[in-house]
Amino acid sequence: MKGSLDLSLPEPPRRRSRPGILAVLTFLAAAGCLALLILDPKGAPGAGTPAATSAAERLRSLATDLEKRTLHHQAAEVWDEYLAAAEGLSLEDRGRTLYRRAKCLVEAGRPAEAARCLTESEACNLPRDEKRKAAQLLLECLQTLGKEDAYEVVSRAFATGAVEETGTVLARVGEDTITREEIREMLRTAVEGALQMEGAPLLPGELSEKAAQLTDAELKDPERSRRALEQAISAHLLYREGLERGFGSDETTSKTLARIRRQLVGRRVIDAVIEESMKAVGDTEISNHYEAHKDRFMEEPRSEFSFARFDSRDAAMDAIEKLRSKPDEVKLEKAPGPAEAGKPVPGIGLSAEIAAHLLALGEGEASDRPIEHEGKFHVFRVEKKTERRQLSLEEARPRVKADLALEKRGEALQGLQKTLSVKYPVQLVEPAPAPAPAPAEAGKDGGAAAAKSP
Repeated sequence: MKGSLDLSLPEPPRRRSRPGILAVLTFLAAAGCLALLILDPKGAPGAGTPAATSAAERLRSLATDLEKRTLHHQAAEVWDEYLAAAEGLSLEDRGRTLYRRAKCLVEAGRPAEAARCLTESEACNLPRDEKRKAAQLLLECLQTLGKEDAYEVVSRAFATGAVEETGTVLARVGEDTITREEIREMLRTAVEGALQMEGAPLLPGELSEKAAQLTDAELKDPERSRRALEQAISAHLLYREGLERGFGSDETTSKTLARIRRQLVGRRVIDAVIEESMKAVGDTEISNHYEAHKDRFMEEPRSEFSFARFDSRDAAMDAIEKLRSKPDEVKLEKAPGPAEAGKPVPGIGLSAEIAAHLLALGEGEASDRPIEHEGKFHVFRVEKKTERRQLSLEEARPRVKADLALEKRGEALQGLQKTLSVKYPVQLVEPAPAPAPAPAEAGKDGGAAAAKSP
């Protein structure tokens, strides 16, 4: 036989192994994950997060770039978009972002919105130093807005670390509250402005103190307090309507607030310079100034008086008749101070007519006619008169210092102007020359066709 026989047995077919329990569990887990991805793609880990994070980061970068380019108005808007887009911000990061937006709003002349941002940031977990910076910026906003009562409260809370009541609420207008402190500050500001216009010889600090004293005296009068509350309510009503019409943050309001802020900050610089210059003034300089300008330091005529107010002219006339025959039957109120020309009448307010009337009456004399003021009819009686006289140096010392302060003010402003011009270089930009008018084009025939003279 040519070939050997193959006597080997054929191999049996391979047995298929049964899947183990581990393989089955792995398969089921993978199938479950696949089903979750298909049915709920938002729930997948990381689904949508990269895109959202990328958009928020782009907004953050844009806002930062706009800040560097001093485009504060646009930066504030982008920071607002970033706060809405950024997900999962910690309280601390949110507080920092609100603070950055508030800074942009202040620079853009929008202190009211900045104050709201800073108030919201108070609830965030900011570190102590950053919280102090936010409080300082809030104080600046409140001062710019003229919210002196809120300014005082925040200032005290900032200094003591305590939270205090904002004041005694007297009325509510929409979401706003009107406090006794707000009314007092409103009147104090008006009185201080009146004293400034009258040229009251007082230093800035003394002027504010004098205005506060006159205000407190006026507020003791229930009628004056009621009128002040009505004025405050009217102001708040107009303010709420202005917000509804979009006047709270429009361009005109923003520019006006920015201008007021510059004026206020500049005025505080001048006041600080005056106070600083007056520290060097001694008794010798005060005495020399008094002797050189004695005619400036006279006590003008003044009248100490009592008065009563009535709702009608007839009632006032009846009181005048009784003052002539039965003066004890007329109840008169003692004024908190004397009346002087050019100053608010204590217990009455600003009224040149009443001041002149009181100075014209003799000591012990009463009004022969009622004087109408702010819807009421007044009757007066002068209790004591003081004629014009020369003040002694000691009596006139506050006025001498104030008069010196005016001179120092002029000197300080001249020096300050030169110093600041060096510190902050000033460059005057001349307007570009107007373009010369283009020559009239000649006619096709070289101007031969000129207008014919009549």
